[in-house]
Amino acid sequence: MSMIVEKSVALIVSTLLSITGLSATVDGCFINVPSLNHTFIVTLSCIDWLGILLQSFMYTFVMWVYVTANSRFMRHRTYLILGLTGFVAFFFTNILRMFTEIFLIGKVYNSYSQHYLLNWQAFEVQVGLGLMFTTLFILSILSHFLFKRRMNKFLFIEN
Repeated sequence: MSMIVEKSVALIVSTLLSITGLSATVDGCFINVPSLNHTFIVTLSCIDWLGILLQSFMYTFVMWVYVTANSRFMRHRTYLILGLTGFVAFFFTNILRMFTEIFLIGKVYNSYSQHYLLNWQAFEVQVGLGLMFTTLFILSILSHFLFKRRMNKFLFIEN
């Protein structure tokens, strides 16, 4: 199952790279970028899945704090919806992270920086953290507007 997901992610990332003008080919879970003379491996390890779940939990927790601070109470299905929404959003943000890393190395930085960044693990972490917190911020703002619309019967328990 994981191999199918990784192949799909590699295909999505390769397509996005091709759209931006950075030639990339896919062979299973491998993304080959000829201009960089480098092959990227798409892996979704236990740590990646755990990170996505943790970020989904953070989003749900932030929304719980927001709602509780406003003296309201959410229904159980609202928590489920928030968790699933967060999971899907952070999963696609993880795909966007992979694309962004390869795009920045291939299109934005010069050849000296490319070699350096291809071998620097912290670059992945920095890009990932930036995108994940941006996603958390965007989801929180969108949820704020959704909760302000007072969808009481569906989202909240009446006091």
